Amino acid sequence: MRTRLPRVLAAVALALSLVFLPGPAPSSPAPVRRYQITMKFWKATVAGVSTIAVTNLPADAFAYEGETVEFVVRNESPIPEGFAIDAFGIKEVLQPKQAKTVRVRNVRAGAYTIYCHLHPMSVHYTGTLLVAPRR
Repeated sequence: MRTRLPRVLAAVALALSLVFLPGPAPSSPAPVRRYQITMKFWKATVAGVSTIAVTNLPADAFAYEGETVEFVVRNESPIPEGFAIDAFGIKEVLQPKQAKTVRVRNVRAGAYTIYCHLHPMSVHYTGTLLVAPRR
């Protein structure tokens, strides 16, 4: 009888663990990273020449692959501005004082340029969406 007792106890413990231990956690949706982006218009004088520049503040965003990134973009420039991320097929136009929400679902690892597709890059500062791989 003594030789079977450890086996019986092990079988009972295994059966109880299958009944009372929680199973795998239900899959939860990927987190959403939100960024409030403001397009700012600047006037400047460089080497005696009047010029303008437009900056997205903040310019850069970060996420992990598989997440959703949500940009709430507001144009505070006096002219229409663009918000583009080519790798995700995003090309939005925002009129002055307009705000739009742009969502990118299930982002892939990599570095992606955020820029205005309406004007030359020489008057816009570009930004980066940096997506790190999951480990």
